[in-house]
Amino acid sequence: MKIEGKHALVTGGAAGIGLEITRALIAAGASVLVVGRDRAKLDAIRNATARVETFAADLADARERERLLAHISAASPPLDILVNNAGTMQYFALTGPDAQDRIDRELALDLHAPIHLAIALLPRFLERPEAAIVNVTTGLVYAPFGNTPGYSAAKGGLHAFTRSLRWQTRNTRLQVVDLLPPAVATSLTARYDGPKISPDKVAAALLDGLRTGREEVRPGHTKALYAMSRIAPGFIFRALNKQADKVPLD
Repeated sequence: MKIEGKHALVTGGAAGIGLEITRALIAAGASVLVVGRDRAKLDAIRNATARVETFAADLADARERERLLAHISAASPPLDILVNNAGTMQYFALTGPDAQDRIDRELALDLHAPIHLAIALLPRFLERPEAAIVNVTTGLVYAPFGNTPGYSAAKGGLHAFTRSLRWQTRNTRLQVVDLLPPAVATSLTARYDGPKISPDKVAAALLDGLRTGREEVRPGHTKALYAMSRIAPGFIFRALNKQADKVPLD
């Protein structure tokens, strides 16, 4: 895909990985619609960066997603790239009194929202000369953390959905990309003391993947995690979870 001149939507695009993806797309010549909840962060990225439009919404709420989709339908230029990046990750016990509420919230933002946006935008993307849907999952789809049950379930489901979407659109011009970062140095992993990659490296890997047509982009340690999960899945699962167990539960 040629990125210059494309118009992209990046959810969660004003912080962390999403912010670096937004910056990388702008640097490559694209324009970006950034969606997020934090109005101050949205204002900061809009004021600091050319070719950026912002839209405040809580994508865990289906009504907010419909409001975003209505805005997209009325706006121009048409979208070429969707980056489903917004997400949350919580460490909690399934025996806790609010475990179901936590699961529901994480599934809404990490799984239902990206699927909703992908399905809603799919018809118009199939009409574009070039288009891409990027779902940001995680290297943990290969060895999930036991203490992040909502996040692990949602990202595992999104990984499977991405493969299904790719298969159903295999004879079209649509590029369907799964970005599987390892632990990244953002607020999402602030309590995790294992090795981390910088978010700008994740963004650079994604743009390289878009340009070269890769279906799955595995930055940093995810390459090794993928290989180990094929060779010794039980070992790598236990090793990662021993590290993750050091993080206190909420």
